[in-house]
Amino acid sequence: NDIRSGPTLQPSAVDAYTAVMQFWRLLLTATLGLLLAGAACLVPQSLQPAEGVETWLFFDGVCNLCDGFVNFVYAGDSAGRIRFGALQKHTELLQKRGAGRYAEGGEEAMTTVVVVQGDQVYVRSTAALRVLAVMDQPWRSFSMLLFLPATLRDFAYRTVAQYRYAIFGKKETCMEPSGDFKRRFLEYDSRDEASEATFLKQ
Repeated sequence: NDIRSGPTLQPSAVDAYTAVMQFWRLLLTATLGLLLAGAACLVPQSLQPAEGVETWLFFDGVCNLCDGFVNFVYAGDSAGRIRFGALQKHTELLQKRGAGRYAEGGEEAMTTVVVVQGDQVYVRSTAALRVLAVMDQPWRSFSMLLFLPATLRDFAYRTVAQYRYAIFGKKETCMEPSGDFKRRFLEYDSRDEASEATFLKQ
């Protein structure tokens, strides 16, 4: 029987094909790299609050995971643009901002961090990414994840939030910050610190 084989590529043709494929892979990799670099630069800029608008981060004050996040934010915000407050201590303020449902006693109490920027309120993964956007680099670049579908982001957020006490534990009372950290909290009153300093001098 006459068995005819298909056409075979000559070595020179194989080398040319390999070179072309390598070129396209490099081009694709470079394009993706440029897109990610551009997103890491442009997205955080687009998420900046207006000049003079503070970023307030409300969190579950007895949650160890939340406390860890707040300490992380404090360390990564050298400009001091973010202020903090425990959800348990600011029910009235949250109600005035239209976020009372997330404060203690609300329908969704203690289920999410809450970020307030002016008259805008953000919760769950969007709130966390909005905080990253005003932090120092490299953390600021991660706010580009905001362009992932919210349903996907919030599914992951809700899962972690549901089991945070079981995994990370909780305290009996809200954290009591001190020093410069204390000055970043919404309830901070410089007069209290002045009174304490006067007392210590006596």
